[in-house]
Amino acid sequence: MTNRDYFPDQVIWDGTMEYPSSFESMPAAKGFEAAPGVVLRPFFGQRMMASYVTFAPGAEAPIHQHLQEQFSKIVSGRLLFTVGETTRWMESGDIVSIPSNVPHKATAGDQGCVAIDMFSPIRDGFRELIAAQNP
Repeated sequence: MTNRDYFPDQVIWDGTMEYPSSFESMPAAKGFEAAPGVVLRPFFGQRMMASYVTFAPGAEAPIHQHLQEQFSKIVSGRLLFTVGETTRWMESGDIVSIPSNVPHKATAGDQGCVAIDMFSPIRDGFRELIAAQNP
């Protein structure tokens, strides 16, 4: 039985949008190398963004921090993830939340890894990095 509180029988929409929706094949999107063997392919909305991240085997995203809140979901492979003082192996289907300004790092397992990072608010610096590496 469908939950009608979540999926009502009808929706009301006047046909307007704050911004045009967009579709993207993330593995083929323009990206940039953030660290050796770590390639980020961002996808921007108006107030949030996602990034398709590929890690070569053993590649590391060094310790860093940022204002944005982040979720990271593992799509395939394994990733040794440290958030603050907690370190854990993550595998396909696992997700982690990273609060604003908390130091974190990640190292891919021996098969590499694909992850989806989600940020709010948007990391505007990613646009500049894409432009610099994709003239």
